[in-house]
Amino acid sequence: MSFLVLHMDKFKKEAVRGIQSHNQRERKSRSNPDIDYERSKFNYDLNNASPVSYQRVIDARLDALNFKKAIRHDAVHMCGLIVSSDSEFFTRLGEAKTRAFFETAKEFLERFVGPENVVSAVVHLDEKTPHLHFVHVPVTVDGRLNANKIYTRESLKKLQTELPRYLQSRGFEIQRGVEQTPGAAKKHLDTREFKQQQEALDSLKNEAAEARHSLESIQKEVDHIQQMKTAEAVRLKEVSRQAQEAEDILRQEHGLPKPGFLVSKSHYQQALTIIERQKKALADKNQVLARNRCLEAQQAKIDQKIAVMEEAAANKIRQQGEVLNAVKAELRQREESYKSLVEQFSRALADYRRLKEEDEARKKEARAREAVELAPRLNEESRQRAQARSATQEIGGGQERKSAPSPEPEKEPCFTLGY
Repeated sequence: MSFLVLHMDKFKKEAVRGIQSHNQRERKSRSNPDIDYERSKFNYDLNNASPVSYQRVIDARLDALNFKKAIRHDAVHMCGLIVSSDSEFFTRLGEAKTRAFFETAKEFLERFVGPENVVSAVVHLDEKTPHLHFVHVPVTVDGRLNANKIYTRESLKKLQTELPRYLQSRGFEIQRGVEQTPGAAKKHLDTREFKQQQEALDSLKNEAAEARHSLESIQKEVDHIQQMKTAEAVRLKEVSRQAQEAEDILRQEHGLPKPGFLVSKSHYQQALTIIERQKKALADKNQVLARNRCLEAQQAKIDQKIAVMEEAAANKIRQQGEVLNAVKAELRQREESYKSLVEQFSRALADYRRLKEEDEARKKEARAREAVELAPRLNEESRQRAQARSATQEIGGGQERKSAPSPEPEKEPCFTLGY
């Protein structure tokens, strides 16, 4: 009989993208060598006909709830349930019944969390053991985003018991998984969880690198605009100087005298040329000022974009650090657990050797005591056996002497004389 594997995990907003990448095989994983990408085409989603954006589905569900208060930044946005069993179980089922098994499990879990909260239900057939990734938004019956309210110790026990029961009622020979000992410390992450966290971490690293690259491109654009602004500022300064001179002359001169006896026609034309040039300088000044205002508005937009990108990059780096710290903490926990197991094994081995030595000593002492206790009896029995043998020999010798026939007298030879 095979046992059901049912594992639950909670994910904050920053981890959603990495889980989507893992479940939908959006990119090749460098941390999971068990995936056979040649067989990834056989994976299927029981909830969606085509790949979806997990975050968009989650945001749409949360928007529909219309919360009065803002969602906390550290809130759990998605929960994931992994359903599986051993490889032999799925080998016995075959391809069609394996799909029916996961469809039945999905029906039960869908009723448990509410069909409106389901994000995806992907079945992976490209790893060593087929398994179902069932992810959903943790919304309570009264419309609150609260994963801890949904997954309590009691509800998890009930889920671990009722799901295999439901599968059994549909004809699948599956037993409830082994429950962890009450009060025991939480076990370290299994291989699949660790791989998923590694993929989420890799995804965050890639997104942070992309954000940094985009930020560098925007910074180059800003530098180019700044150079243009500097050049325009120099030009504006020169045009402003010329325009100011023209304005001063125009303020002083209310009009030009007509050509006559005192003013020659050439001087008049020269004055008109100067005035036209000054008017053009004023027009250039207005044009440069307008362009400068346009550049300032453009730079303001880019500065705002840079601020948003810097904040996003900082958030990504902070999220990456949090995930990295969590992985480091998990590794430290594994190391401590390993050391504890080694110490327990050493103590158990020492106790075993001590008990074995004590047992051998007791056996040796018992044998010695038994030998001491048996020695007089053995000596007595040996003595009695010796006496019995001696008596038997004496009796046997007398009977032989009595029964031995007396020797006949030797006959003398008889001679016949013939005459």
